[in-house]
Amino acid sequence: MASSIQSSSGTQQIIPSRQTERPEERAKSDLWIFREGRREVCGPAMVRGLVQRLASNASLLDCLIEAGELESALADANAPGASASAVLTDALASRLTAGNPASTDGLASLAEKIEAPERIGISPPEGFTYYALHPLDFARVVERIPESSETYAVIGIRSIGTTLSAVTVSALKSQGRTAARITVRPVGHPYARTTEFSPEQERWIAEQLSRSAEFLLVDEGPGRSGSTFLSVVEALECLCVPRERIIIVGSREFDPERLCAENAGTRWRGLHYLSTIPSVSTRFVDFSYLGGGDWRKYFLDQEHNWPESWTQTERLKFLSPDRQMFFKFEGMGPIGSEVRERAFALAAAGFSPPAKDAGDGFLSYDVIDGTYLQRQAVNPSVLEQIAHYCAFRVSEFRCASSNDSELRSMVHFNVQQEFGHEPKLQPEQLSTIDSVLVDGRMQPYEWIMSRSGELFKTDAISHGDNHFFPGPCDIAWDLAGTAVEWNLNREAIEFLLGQFGKFSGIDLSQRIQDYMLAYCVFRLGFCKMATSATSDSEEEARLNLSYMRYRGRAERLLNLPHRGIEALD
Repeated sequence: MASSIQSSSGTQQIIPSRQTERPEERAKSDLWIFREGRREVCGPAMVRGLVQRLASNASLLDCLIEAGELESALADANAPGASASAVLTDALASRLTAGNPASTDGLASLAEKIEAPERIGISPPEGFTYYALHPLDFARVVERIPESSETYAVIGIRSIGTTLSAVTVSALKSQGRTAARITVRPVGHPYARTTEFSPEQERWIAEQLSRSAEFLLVDEGPGRSGSTFLSVVEALECLCVPRERIIIVGSREFDPERLCAENAGTRWRGLHYLSTIPSVSTRFVDFSYLGGGDWRKYFLDQEHNWPESWTQTERLKFLSPDRQMFFKFEGMGPIGSEVRERAFALAAAGFSPPAKDAGDGFLSYDVIDGTYLQRQAVNPSVLEQIAHYCAFRVSEFRCASSNDSELRSMVHFNVQQEFGHEPKLQPEQLSTIDSVLVDGRMQPYEWIMSRSGELFKTDAISHGDNHFFPGPCDIAWDLAGTAVEWNLNREAIEFLLGQFGKFSGIDLSQRIQDYMLAYCVFRLGFCKMATSATSDSEEEARLNLSYMRYRGRAERLLNLPHRGIEALD
């Protein structure tokens, strides 16, 4: 394990220890489970929407996050409007750090000055969307940065680092320090990122050096590899920035020796690192913490039968002291707003527990007095309700686009890596007829049977549209997931699809086998990567057992002689 000490400047210094196993070697066996979250949108329409929200005095926090997304997209495109967008992001960050979160007065006029190309690519800021990272956490960490210089050069790592850099600069200025910022986009393989500064940025860095500036690198993470932060550090060193004048600010503590970038431990040696202190959970000090898989202690019996969990990727969850309300982080910013609307729609239709907006990206749900289901609870009534639920998602949560080609590519890659041969998938297989924001979590324990006999779906609003597969796709994914997770036989699958067809008018009998394979291939990859990420923990055995189960099912599906539901005997 690595240790850390306080350097003479007051920042944390990472001192890696020796370790026999090389994480970069372990990472070579990783399968493809993260989808491409980047999507194209209409630039002018995004600007108009932001103008309208600012004019209507919408949530300052949500507007800041959206402005950061827009600035990041324009910077990626090297669009002329990037500088005007940065002005807006800075203004919103200044108001948020000043403690005036309710006011967007007068900022619509700044947004109106932004010119955007017809098409731009945006990526969801994962920390704000999935991991409850609050922008103000980076304002608070500034208080722990030593005043060794009067000037600070802040470099945000796009995408989320755009917003974080604006907040950091604003916080530094509020303390009377001089600060300016730029943003960069490291490129390449996630485990081997590289960074190049533009000529204009190189001149900016030289100017900051001449002013004896301290360089602050801000981003969420580090992630599994650590290569993103390292690539920016090494690019700065190529421009003669001394390592001792670089401070990295991230969102979590970590062990450099467990990072998957090549020679990560050695490359991190001597770097000054500060981690933010999560703030959103401070409002739940008297609540029971249910994140990291702990929800199973409260809602499920018999620990030896608990389902697997990649605990580090779970959302923050809390249970109220009276155990009547369940609070879960569902996302801040534009995506968080969309997620909340889905939750309200599902609750209004009676499929999910009643939900309320609890602020800071959290939703509160009524705790249902009932039983979390197990596989043996399957019966025609349960399958009929699941079919009805899937049909509702088709009618209410349609999407304009899907990721068919990426889904097929994931199956090809994972099967080749895991089984040593390519699956015989035709171009039309895994195609999407009606693109839907699927549920993505159809396991039995995600369903509660109330004391009065009502069946409720929990955890229903974000898994189908997070940074893992599948993303928007055919509803066949959820029906295939039901078939796999409930271990349905052919007759039960036929009944499920028949009921779904009755409610939706859609026949999936010729596509279910393909989606069952895709589902199993994704889940075996998920559990395999999670196993390596949770090694030496109690969770490792559960994940490995699930990995073997999904792998066995995928292998049987690969060996079926032909497609169609009749092959599932």
